[in-house]
Order: sequence, then C-alpha cells, then structure tokens
Amino acid sequence: MTTPALPSPSADVPLLRVMSFNALFATDRTTEDDPGHWPRRAPAIEALLAGERPHLVGLQEMQEHTFGPVERGLGGAYRRLGMATRGGSDGLINPILFDTERLELVAWNQFWLSDRPREIGSATWGNAGPRVAVWARFRDRETGGELVHLNTHLDHVITQAKVKGAQLIADTLRQFHLLHLPVLVTGDFNSVAADSPAYEVLVEEFGLQDTWLAAAERTTPGWSTFPHFGEVEESPFRIDWVLASPGVEVLEASITATRPDGVFPSDHLPVQATVRVPVS
Repeated sequence: MTTPALPSPSADVPLLRVMSFNALFATDRTTEDDPGHWPRRAPAIEALLAGERPHLVGLQEMQEHTFGPVERGLGGAYRRLGMATRGGSDGLINPILFDTERLELVAWNQFWLSDRPREIGSATWGNAGPRVAVWARFRDRETGGELVHLNTHLDHVITQAKVKGAQLIADTLRQFHLLHLPVLVTGDFNSVAADSPAYEVLVEEFGLQDTWLAAAERTTPGWSTFPHFGEVEESPFRIDWVLASPGVEVLEASITATRPDGVFPSDHLPVQATVRVPVS
C-alpha cells in the first residue's frame, strides 16, 4: 500500500518550516579542545535555533539536562514531546518541539522500534540499544487543518533494525493516511538517501516525498549531513531527512552549515524544509 496523494494546497495557505537535527548527546569524556565538548557546543546550538526558529523540530540524541540551549534558542512559545529510550528521562530523547502559537496539539504518542512497540525500552532486532519514534497530531491555528509529524532515529549499525524500523514507521503512518492527514517525517536515519533499504521502504515503496529532491528551490549546496566536525563537503552522504506526504508542496530545502562563532553545533548538520500543507 503506497501513500495516497492529497489535494495540492492553495497558494494562500501559510508556510510551515520544519527542521531535523541530531544535536549529539553530551558526555563528560570530552575536553575543552574537543569539538564535541558540550559546554563549547551549547551556545552554538542556542544561536542556531534562535536564528532559524522553525515551527516544527525533530531532534535526536537529546538528554534531559541538554534542553537548556534548545529552549532558550527557540523561546518560550515552544513545547516538547517525547520520553527517553528507556522510559522517563533514562537514555537519549528524540523529541518533537513545536511552536504553540502556530500549532495546537491534538494527540501524541511514542513507540519503540521493535517487535514489541508498546514495551518501553524494547529492542528485538539486534540493535544494541532501544530506538523510538515519536508522533504528534496538530491543528494548524492559521488554517484550521490538521497534520501529523513523526520523528525518529534509526539504528546506526544493524541493517535489519533499520529496515524493520522503517517498515514499522510506515505501518504506523498508514492510520493517518486513511484519515487523509498530511504527514511530515524527520529523523537521523543512519541511511544514505536514495541508496539504502530504509529509504527504499519509506520513499520508493511507501511513497513519501524526499523534500530535498522535491523542493522547488534548494537554498544551500548538497552537503553531507554528517561531517563529524570535519570540513563540510558536497556529498550524497545525506543520512538526515525531512520527508512529506504526496500533495505537500515543498518550496525550499536546505542543509544548514552555520557555525556560530566558528563552532559546529553538532557532528550532524540540521536539514530543513519549508512546506505548504494541504488543509485536511
């Protein structure tokens, strides 16, 4: 079953800005000279988000104690959703953050990428630790229409876990497509766009749009999204994606290589899309 196409939105529908960003967890094993050192990166994350202010953000690799610069950068109008991979605040958090002045929360939930998706902390496909997906259903305060955002972080090693995780995500999204709700998906997929089994499941088989390819305009070069604090280079190694239902109009896409005060906010680059969502 592929994703059904939605009616194209009219030109007067207001734009929605979406970001996916793996912010890299903090560790006490770094030093001040290490590019991954959290005290060094935190101000850069705050500056990055303050400059961009997307309406929807899917983050990966957050921890309960690392939200400070994110919340300061986005400002007080944002709310976050999602628990850690082992429940509560135990483990990494892959939250959705949304602009409450633009979007009203209708419902949300979280599931584990395993054969037991409702079991907190479950991991059954060979991956070393649990992986999750968080989804939220919103009502757009400006249009009255509804949409769904799902955010995830696939395993970085086991191909089977990536494929099964992508399949479970597609199965979960089908319920929203049956309701004719437009869907946006963000994540660090640890899979190369257009050249990986997970991409095949979600884009080529299920039918989601890759917003980088679908965009009317790409406002940055096609950087690798995982420079790992090295030189930013144009490369097809794009493992962080923003996906969208057919019928969602993609006006712009970018891979943000901003380095506030010369500091990389993370080892990943944020990816962004500006879209116009059909009014459901």
